Amino acid sequence: MHQEMTERRKLFIRWKSFLQKISYVGVPPWLIIMHESIFFSSCIMHPNAKKNDLDYFCIDCRRSLCSNCLPAHMHHKYIKIRRYIYSDVINRQDLCKLFNCSGIQTYHTNNAKVVFLKQRPHRHNQQQQQNNTREYRCIICKRSLQDNSLYCSIACKVLAIYNYQTSQKDEDHLDSVTIGDKKNHAVLSLTKKRKLRRKGAPLRAPMF
Repeated sequence: MHQEMTERRKLFIRWKSFLQKISYVGVPPWLIIMHESIFFSSCIMHPNAKKNDLDYFCIDCRRSLCSNCLPAHMHHKYIKIRRYIYSDVINRQDLCKLFNCSGIQTYHTNNAKVVFLKQRPHRHNQQQQQNNTREYRCIICKRSLQDNSLYCSIACKVLAIYNYQTSQKDEDHLDSVTIGDKKNHAVLSLTKKRKLRRKGAPLRAPMF
């Protein structure tokens, strides 16, 4: 049991160090790690304790917690993870203090507005509803939305930010290549002109 916990911890640390290298402007690294974390499974640190479901995420330690772990993280920032329609959701008001939630579809549960952490699965009749042009859809996964929001989940907004920044980098790269080609073309043009430039016929003194 101890060896298994050690292996899991090593794997978690290795995976966390990898994810920490992934960063986009406007997307904190802990948000990506939270997306990849598993919630509502039994806490390996408190296997025999009551209420040991992993339903918290510590932003400072970047790991999932159960309610029994909270006393050791009382001075840290952490977020409560909830369940809604068999999916992980977060209170929008709590997340807005740490991440820009604009454009993400919100849902009401227990008198609170929540947002989905991961992409939502498509319904079985999703294909039939695609013919309805008035229906609002997520711009990433094309899932139907309740209003004119842009994303169905936090994951889709992160993907949108990633796609935008990647396209911007590609455009900048193309611009630099084009500018470089223009410079090379100008240099080649000047070289050709210099090679083609010839002096006029030399004037000789008249013969007497």
